[in-house]
Amino acid sequence: MTDPREQLQRDVERTRRELGETVEALAHKVDVPGRVKEQAHETVVRMTAATNQAIDSLPTPVAAQVEKARRHPAAIAAVLVALIAAIWAITRRNA
Repeated sequence: MTDPREQLQRDVERTRRELGETVEALAHKVDVPGRVKEQAHETVVRMTAATNQAIDSLPTPVAAQVEKARRHPAAIAAVLVALIAAIWAITRRNA
């Protein structure tokens, strides 16, 4: 037969462990900024993998051009701004 003190000690240890797990779960639940960061990181990882997979499926010359564009995002942004400005000017002239 087990000693009542030993049984009580085991119960206390189990209760402490369960309480610790509950507190940890609650802390995670109320840490909204932490959860948002975690989800954002997971999304970035997922999107990066999807982008790489999409680039890998492109024909080699196109993939090479995409890689060049990824290394020079400022140049791409400048071209897009110039293109938008040109389209805006053309539509204003025709209006």
